[in-house]
Amino acid sequence: MASSSTQLELEIVPPAQVPSVSNAHRWVDLGLILAVVFAGSILGSIYLAFHPTAPSYSNLRLFTGISDEIIGLLLFLVLFKRQGRRLQDIGLSFQWTDLPKALGLAVAAVVVMCITGFVVSYGWLVITLHFPQWPDTRTMFSTSSVWLFLPFLLLNPFFEEILVRGYLMTELIDLRKSVLLAIVASLVVQTSYHLYYGAAGAMVVGSGLAVLAIYFAKSRRLMPVILAHMLWDSTALLGFLHR
Repeated sequence: MASSSTQLELEIVPPAQVPSVSNAHRWVDLGLILAVVFAGSILGSIYLAFHPTAPSYSNLRLFTGISDEIIGLLLFLVLFKRQGRRLQDIGLSFQWTDLPKALGLAVAAVVVMCITGFVVSYGWLVITLHFPQWPDTRTMFSTSSVWLFLPFLLLNPFFEEILVRGYLMTELIDLRKSVLLAIVASLVVQTSYHLYYGAAGAMVVGSGLAVLAIYFAKSRRLMPVILAHMLWDSTALLGFLHR
């Protein structure tokens, strides 16, 4: 007859082993996601910065944008899961307090953008660096279908903030131990694919993104940032409804 101690040992189930991932592996996955997901958008925006045209989102562009963002998120999830990590590791979880925090972040970002826009438009930056005026974006969704516009509006904040804010910043903070580098890198990547607004417009957008990046660096909470970005993007809905 087995002793009680032996019986107890038989009933103990060891915890699941989380696969260890080397830093080199994490760097490779990060570089792969940035290259595959963002390289095309960055190069296209750089071209438009030198050949400015008013941005326009046709139904085809919205459809391909939605498809590309879904594929990019799936690629990230596959690689992240392969590392044995969870979305909570990049700060993605929901709390009810995220809602007022998101509203505060959205307001703060808009205020900072307005101040930056004033400086860029009327200050010494225009005089010394000769920034061109950014393109008119009020009609960018004028030819879009609501059935494509709304899914894009809801998906885009998750796509951008999960990859460029939560994932990129988390990896740089963990691997390079530099919060400043993480903030700067996320702003460089995110601002660079907004250059289709022109250099001045990208500066204004980047100033609002800086508010979100600094908040995430301090709190390591991603959901308020995603919701704030969604509120920010929802201003495009006003132009869509009054087209």
